[in-house]
Amino acid sequence: MIWIAALALIALGCAFVLGDSLRTRLLLVGAAALGVGLYLLVGSPGMPDQPLAGRLEELETQAREDADTMSPDQLMALLQKRALEAPDDPNPHKFMGDLLQGAGRIDEAVMAYQSALRREPAFQPALKSLADLLFKRSGMVDALTRDLYRAAFELDPSDVRLGFMAGLGDWQAGLKEEAEAEWARLEEPLAADDPRRQMFKAFREVYTKPQPSQGEPEGAP
Repeated sequence: MIWIAALALIALGCAFVLGDSLRTRLLLVGAAALGVGLYLLVGSPGMPDQPLAGRLEELETQAREDADTMSPDQLMALLQKRALEAPDDPNPHKFMGDLLQGAGRIDEAVMAYQSALRREPAFQPALKSLADLLFKRSGMVDALTRDLYRAAFELDPSDVRLGFMAGLGDWQAGLKEEAEAEWARLEEPLAADDPRRQMFKAFREVYTKPQPSQGEPEGAP
């Protein structure tokens, strides 16, 4: 690959030295541009010349030996490779969603989590991540988000936060008695000094606070 780029640069430099007419110089410049174009198309400037498979194998080795040094782009390339190798495995898609969410590419992260769930509808890590992301994006627990939280909680009842968030979806849908009953059931086994009690209390104060009527200032008696 390197010789193509070198040849292109040589041709470009010689164009105005050897060319005895404008037509000859233009032909030589065109050849240089073609060489550079071919190199950019089939090579990877800044990386050692080697087949794509070799680069991916290097990433696999790096992931095994020193994963903390991998960049997000390297991790994404490795996850895409694993997704191709195991098309039914939801894990690569879930982790791609995490990377995309961390990069602020929210819509793409949603699609990645959905892709994981298409492969395994009861994949709890993706259910939880997708529900949290949808809640973070809208600030509401709509019907879809509520169902995701409930499904994730049923798969891991030890994570009471998920059950609380499902109850918040019921509250925001107008099912206030059902929500209160679910919250009471979740809080009952918690110790008095369990920090989750305070977390739930804060959430309830924020999200179940009556909204002022239109035109009425907030906090009006």
